[in-house]
Amino acid sequence: MSVMWRFGVIIASILLLTLSAGCLEQAREGPALATSAATSVLRIDPPPQVNRSEYATFTCQLNMTRGSGLNNKVISWAIDNTYKGSSRTIWGFAAFNLTADQTQELSTGKHVLSASFDGDYDYSASNATTTFLVGAVSMKPTPNASPTPRSEAMKPSISLSVPPTVGSGCADLTGSYSGLQRNQYLYVLVKPAASNTWKVQNAPLIYANGTYAAHVCFDSQGDNDLIAIITTSTLNPGSALNSLPQTVAESRVSTAVK
Repeated sequence: MSVMWRFGVIIASILLLTLSAGCLEQAREGPALATSAATSVLRIDPPPQVNRSEYATFTCQLNMTRGSGLNNKVISWAIDNTYKGSSRTIWGFAAFNLTADQTQELSTGKHVLSASFDGDYDYSASNATTTFLVGAVSMKPTPNASPTPRSEAMKPSISLSVPPTVGSGCADLTGSYSGLQRNQYLYVLVKPAASNTWKVQNAPLIYANGTYAAHVCFDSQGDNDLIAIITTSTLNPGSALNSLPQTVAESRVSTAVK
């Protein structure tokens, strides 16, 4: 019995070693770990100086590494580590706007601006930080400068580029503006041609070079009217208006939604 018992132990040990070796070999031949999300690169382009009590715009660009811009990604903005808001990228670009009242709250001197993309299933997170200066608006008149007559002062103007036809759903449109003054705001609204109700679109991305980008969504097919306006009124994105606010500049266009 003792010899048979020992023989059985030896056989069991050999089988255990064989099974262990097979498991190790299968582990070595198993599938490779999933690769991480593609990398992204974020860059901020701040104005060199922002004056208190004046409108200011900051822009950033979110790209794939050595690639094109990432669209419809959320960018979070902060000044001096305090969250200020978020915006979405269009063709890789996103803008962050400060009203005159918000710049008034900033002290003169250097401030830290940061933008961050939290990442998603396809792209890894990235962030960027830069500094900008806040200056005080000089109230002293320029020596030997004659005042500009009010009638000759630059008047605000705006335009909106829309193709003759667009696909149903949403479209990314562009336009230009000039003479945007303190406490004036830019909006894009849309309505079916047979309707009297205008729908306010999301706040457009306004760039310092006098251009803007608007993400416009159409609720119905057929002919639709669009209007880009500059106004002193504050409108809420997504709200419906039966009448337009008083405007200082506007541009009306139409398109057919297929």
